Amino acid sequence: MPTSDSTRTENDAVIQIAQEAARAESDGVLLEPGNIYAFPTTAGPKLLDLGTDAYLDRLHTPQRKRGTTTVEDVASFLAYYRKHADDSTETYVNVNQLRITAILNAHSADGPRWGDHRLTLQLRTTRAWQAWTTHDGRWLQQREFAEHIEERLEDIREPAAAEMLELAQSFQAKTTVKFNSGTRLASGDMNLTWEETTDATAGAKGQIKIPATFKLAIPCLDLPVVEGDEQVVYGIEARFRYRIERGGGLNIGYLLNDPAPVLRDAVLAVVKQVEDALKTQVLRGTPAGA
Repeated sequence: MPTSDSTRTENDAVIQIAQEAARAESDGVLLEPGNIYAFPTTAGPKLLDLGTDAYLDRLHTPQRKRGTTTVEDVASFLAYYRKHADDSTETYVNVNQLRITAILNAHSADGPRWGDHRLTLQLRTTRAWQAWTTHDGRWLQQREFAEHIEERLEDIREPAAAEMLELAQSFQAKTTVKFNSGTRLASGDMNLTWEETTDATAGAKGQIKIPATFKLAIPCLDLPVVEGDEQVVYGIEARFRYRIERGGGLNIGYLLNDPAPVLRDAVLAVVKQVEDALKTQVLRGTPAGA
């Protein structure tokens, strides 16, 4: 049977490595037992490391498992971990980076290991979380604020959706009026007084009542929902604020009540899933070399 070009190339590579290895052992100086030789060539001294992937890959024999695999959900993390981990594997969580990292070939009690075969679960926040945190603390124009409320109405639990929709529509309809003042009521809510002018003549007047706070219920992390379970949502409160500009323009916004601990709790809930499934401790911090 004729020999294919690919087979001939592989055979040539094997022959070349064998010849270099034989020459290194006969003519060279052993620098590291079993691995590295230095031997003379017509082009000058040459180092030959028979243990590197440069040679082993040509023989289709990788030196060891290494590299970083990144997954996006807990099930994938557990599957890869169970396939490659051993008793010395170490797992870390960096809450601020929304990242869980397993060092699959971490140092063992018997001595150091390479630590370069890693598994990462990179968590992502949901669109709802991104939408609310993006506008957190910003001043928005009336129309921009109203559109934001209408788009994310499903996330609002208190006041009722109908009331928040009415508020958004009121801001949509009052983009050309002049706001004169704001009064805080005993309940903590606010009344914004507006006046419509036509050719410098006072026209219709009215008020818009704004609740002091509103409450959200939103999922923090973008993870698939296991069949039979519901998506986990977290409650967070927001405080309305407003600013009447010179000339009667109105800017409005909100401040989320310390969202960082809410996101932290969501990440640590995932950590607990991993710990319970793998019966291992997830260390708080960042592994060396990360």
